[in-house]
Amino acid sequence: MKKLIAFLVILACAVMASAQKVRVNADPSVDISKYKTYNWDKGPASHNPMINKIATDAVDGAMASKGLTKVENAGDITVVVFTASESDLQISSPSWSPGLNSIHTGIAVPSQTWPVTKGTLVVDLLDARTKSSVWRGTAMDTLSHNPTGNMAKDAKNAQKHIQKAVEKMFKKFPPKS
Repeated sequence: MKKLIAFLVILACAVMASAQKVRVNADPSVDISKYKTYNWDKGPASHNPMINKIATDAVDGAMASKGLTKVENAGDITVVVFTASESDLQISSPSWSPGLNSIHTGIAVPSQTWPVTKGTLVVDLLDARTKSSVWRGTAMDTLSHNPTGNMAKDAKNAQKHIQKAVEKMFKKFPPKS
């Protein structure tokens, strides 16, 4: 009996360790609720366009449910999705600290990058006018860590995980002030 309990505890810990982790960050100085329209930027090329399409459709649904309207060009927000399904990526990180802004300090701050590990989905919303990131959702352990080489099968396996991740992200959109 003790062995069974020990096995179940280890199994539960393993499942929790591999569970999807969703994190959302927003620029606290921006009133995201003022945005009414959005358009897409293609972002970096995806290894699996089918997974990217699933993520794009999920975000479209989430944005519509929040009252935003998709337009072809010149939306208030530009949306970019990064799907790191087969390899790690490097993405520029937003700096939401006005104190680090070169306009205020006269000191140029170099671009900051951060790694996006394989298996991660990133949804980045940028103010279309300023090109600054105003909101970012990151879901780790969402995409298959071991692609099979069959894009359709990999996309089907990732579909529920992507939908769940996007739903979790957009529960926190727009952020509460």
